Order: sequence, then structure tokens, then C-alpha cells
Amino acid sequence: MRAAASNRRVFAALAVVAVVAVAALATGCGIRPTSVPVDAGSAPSRAECAPGGPSPAASPADGETLRAVYLVCGAQLAPVPRRVPDELSGAALAARLLAELEREPSEDEEQAGYSTAVSGLRVADGRSGDPAGTVRLSRDPQGLGSPMLAQLVCTYAVGEDREAVLAGPGAGDDPYTYRCTDDALRTPENTVGEPVT
Repeated sequence: MRAAASNRRVFAALAVVAVVAVAALATGCGIRPTSVPVDAGSAPSRAECAPGGPSPAASPADGETLRAVYLVCGAQLAPVPRRVPDELSGAALAARLLAELEREPSEDEEQAGYSTAVSGLRVADGRSGDPAGTVRLSRDPQGLGSPMLAQLVCTYAVGEDREAVLAGPGAGDDPYTYRCTDDALRTPENTVGEPVT
């Protein structure tokens, strides 16, 4: 009889432990179940870009300067330095920066996680009445996908407000002002422009 009573106590204790363990597993994640579908977006990228760009041996020579171009790393954008001749300005500088964006990343940059979505573009001629600093492209920026548009905006952005004025090649393609914000760097698809007033 004593053995049977002892066994019942052991089984009862084990049952309590099992119930507590199941309850802990069910509530351990801290997220309440719901029958309503929830679109929380894509999972955040945990990739972190290793430093890219020229090594100390590739620092700018006389007559050159370093300019940042923005490449893709994970789901975000990150600046990478490129060597650019000092004398370039205006459309010539815009064309050089575009070429740097379209160029495949170096082997070191690729291994560090960098890539580019920019391709098939060229800098178009400006038009009379364009705001100062406007970069006209061979395609209307409003129709460019992400992250290509954000790469262009952040590479061309100037001033304290980090603004770029972009437009397409046609007479009806009005210039738009874009800002390279922290949000644009973290989530390039959020890059939107406003008509220049």
C-alpha cells in the first residue's frame, strides 16, 4: 500500500511538472496567437556591411577626390568611396557617379556584401529652366524601382538637407526633389519625391 501511495505521489508530481513545462512553452515567445492574418512585412535583414571601398593603397592621387556612392547591402544602402577627378562638375560629374554606380563592385566589396541595382541608364541633357543641380536621366526617375532610385538619390544628394533633384529626359518630365533620409537608407522602397515648386 505504501508503495502504491508513493507511486501515485510521484506520478502526480510528474504531471504537475509536465503541465508547467507545456504552459511555459506556450507562452514563452510573448506573442499572443491571433486568428486574423497579419502582414508584418519581410523579415529584417541582419546582414551588416563590412567596410568597402578603396584600401589605403588606393587612396586618391593628385587631382582626385573621394566621393561616396551608395550600394546595396542586405536590404539597406551603404556608402562606398570612389575616386573621381577633381575637375568634374555638373553633368560630367553626374555621368561619372552614374558609371560608378553601374560598375560591378570590386571583389573585396562583393565579399563584404555589396551589390548594385543600377543599370541601363545614362545622364541626359539638361533643359532650359531646370533648377540648379538637376540631373536628367535617360528614364523618368518616377518609374525606377527600388533600390535603384534610392541609390541614385543618395549618391547625387547634396547640402545639409541631403537633397537631389532628378528628372527624366522629356520636356514633360518635371523635376522632382528627393531626400536621402535615414529612412531611405534603411528602407530604400520608401524613397519618394516631391514636384519642384
